[in-house]
Amino acid sequence: MSIKDVSGPLTIKLKKGEIICAAGEKDYDLFMVHKGKLLVFVNDGTKITPLAYIGSGEYIGELSFFDKQTRSAHIVCVEESTLIQIPVEEIEKQFPPWMVLLAQNLTRKIRHADELIRKKGIRKQNVETIKPLSIEEQRHYYKILQDYRSAKGL
Repeated sequence: MSIKDVSGPLTIKLKKGEIICAAGEKDYDLFMVHKGKLLVFVNDGTKITPLAYIGSGEYIGELSFFDKQTRSAHIVCVEESTLIQIPVEEIEKQFPPWMVLLAQNLTRKIRHADELIRKKGIRKQNVETIKPLSIEEQRHYYKILQDYRSAKGL
């Protein structure tokens, strides 16, 4: 991970295979994908479940940015990517208090819905879902996640 600018939002260049964040981390910054492709996933032991691919113009970390709760999923670069990192301190500079409160309320509802889905599951009908990863891909991302956690002391 390399940082280009140290004032205000930061531009970060990442290589394929680099982890941006891991579930459970106490990091509250927001990221906008300027260029590249990311994979959002969760794991149950060594089983890796892909949730979404994120591309240019999309944001990651918005829940933690507003509610200061730990990260809910892991995110890895699937190709070389450039992100704009917006420090959590920017909330007070950029948003009026009523908007922060609104975002926190929406975030709480989203986390609640995510928890219900995680516990009870959801049945999708006629919906195209993200393709499951092969065993080799799961092993690959599990190893990247383990290396990341070891380096961070998690």
